[in-house]
Amino acid sequence: MTRPPAPAPASFAVAPLDAYAERITSGIALLGGITLLPALFLALSGLLLRAGAVPGVLVSLAIAATLGTWLLLNYAAQPVEYVIDADRVLIRRRWWRQPLVVRFDRLVAVSTAGALADVPRSGVRQAFNAGVFGYHGPFTLSGLGRVFLSATHRERLVAIARHDGPPLLISPAQPRLFVDALRQALIDAATRGDR
Repeated sequence: MTRPPAPAPASFAVAPLDAYAERITSGIALLGGITLLPALFLALSGLLLRAGAVPGVLVSLAIAATLGTWLLLNYAAQPVEYVIDADRVLIRRRWWRQPLVVRFDRLVAVSTAGALADVPRSGVRQAFNAGVFGYHGPFTLSGLGRVFLSATHRERLVAIARHDGPPLLISPAQPRLFVDALRQALIDAATRGDR
């Protein structure tokens, strides 16, 4: 018996940043810009090369450079596309070469998770980012435990339960369509014997 061909990959847009993530991102960028003001004022006033000014300028430049680097890293990790392939889900990120891959044989279940809209903000962040260009990395959420987020919008969350890791929370622009497509892809993979 011939196995049916694998379906073409289905691509899903990522939800835009929610209001909280926009405020956090703008605030950090503004803070970085404000830290450059002392150096700018000293340069414009001609006092930049005075002995007492140099340490202050160096400190403000170091803080601005640190914030700028952190913003760039978060921008690079921001999800830009969710792809359902024949046997896996791919999370493509802005500047990361390799997508985050979740194989179907590691999945337990998938569902919308809109009820978790306030959890990432009130939960405890373990690493990376809780709002700058989205929500990325491992979190410990009150009432839910460990999860991994690669999301941009808290009200459009989809939960993907995995055998070998914490649940993955993502935010496609159309959560219900994504969940339906992934469930169908899981059924098709099981029918083909891929899973």
